[in-house]
Amino acid sequence: MKQTLIIILTFIITVQTCFTQKVWTLRQCIDYALENNIEIKQTELNGQLIENNLNTVKNSKLPDLSASLSHTNYFGRGPSRDGTYQDNNQMSSSANIAASLTIFNGMRIKHEIKSYTLNLQAALEDLEKAKNDVALNITAYYLKTLLCKELVRIAESQVEISRQQVERSQLLTENGKSLKSELMESKALWAKDKLNLTQCKNDLSSAILELSQALNRKSSAGFDIEEPQSEMVLVEALNSLHKCDTAVLFAESDHRPEIRSAKLQIQSSRHDLRIAQAARYPSVSLSGGYSNSYYYSFITGYNNAAFRNQLKNNGNEYIGLNISVPIFNKLATRNQIRNARINIKLQELNLENAKMALRKEIETAYHNAETSYEKYLSARESFEAAREAFHYENEKIAVGRSTLFDYNDAKTRMEKSESEMMQAKYEVIFNCKILDFYNGSKL
Repeated sequence: MKQTLIIILTFIITVQTCFTQKVWTLRQCIDYALENNIEIKQTELNGQLIENNLNTVKNSKLPDLSASLSHTNYFGRGPSRDGTYQDNNQMSSSANIAASLTIFNGMRIKHEIKSYTLNLQAALEDLEKAKNDVALNITAYYLKTLLCKELVRIAESQVEISRQQVERSQLLTENGKSLKSELMESKALWAKDKLNLTQCKNDLSSAILELSQALNRKSSAGFDIEEPQSEMVLVEALNSLHKCDTAVLFAESDHRPEIRSAKLQIQSSRHDLRIAQAARYPSVSLSGGYSNSYYYSFITGYNNAAFRNQLKNNGNEYIGLNISVPIFNKLATRNQIRNARINIKLQELNLENAKMALRKEIETAYHNAETSYEKYLSARESFEAAREAFHYENEKIAVGRSTLFDYNDAKTRMEKSESEMMQAKYEVIFNCKILDFYNGSKL
């Protein structure tokens, strides 16, 4: 019995531990996403490929060295010196070692090294850009989840207000001071508010699921986020509302990875042009090597030299200087040079496009922040007026001077205006966070 009780308690503790929610901050969500995002991992692997190619190009300055061994057995009959055919079984072995070193090839290796180095730096900037995109994406999901939590609280408040009205109507009906139809209307409104609360909770669950999936978590079970004070977050966010021009200047002055990457690609393409032009120059290489061989014949009476003597007499050393001059290769070099020049222009246009896209993103974020802030101010004013109107109707209906229709209408308008105010507030926060991000602040 005692062992059974211990097993049951252990099981209960394990289940509670498994379903204990971990509250995640925005920083924790972003850090987790950066470690587990597949696109970021793919970008990192692409950078490793470029790094390996760079290492290969650097090592091309080293000499080539190769060695070979061969052995051949010959069988059958063949012509001899006296014109007759006779058995000619024999064997031969040879060994060879050779080395070559490129002395000059139009500075091709030098420019290849610089090109791959710049490509590697651009890949690192692309990795930084991918991380920034993930951070912005996670921030959007995080703020959406916070908004859903606010809407759930609003819906819960409306359900509680409706519940109190049902109790009031129930009391008035029992005392004969109100019609039963008003009680039914109050219950219907209460049921409607509970349905709205259920929908808000479902939206919150969907938002948490979307955020969990964006983090590449295996399951959303036990996942929840921290709720900072929204008013404090709003005040901090509004500090960047009038920083559009500074954000554009900061972003375009080599502080954004997409701009740095585009500039590095231009520099790399210029070295690619030098690589293509190198094919017009002659190439010079130095080569050297050593070879030796051994021969043995199975013909009777044939005097085979000793193995040691053959290795001594058959050795061959050589050294040579090779010059290759390009004359005509069907205009392939000319077209490669033309393509390299076109690629430079394309990379320059990519830089201009990146600057324009970045400016548009910042200006759009600034415009959205301003309009959403104006919308928030109007929604807040509307909510305050609707709340006062509801309180007034609540006092009137308590003394029997208002109808249930007017009460429900005031309550609905207050709920709607509060929801609109919350949506506008989080729109302001998100767009101001984007402006802060473009000004160099971390999310």
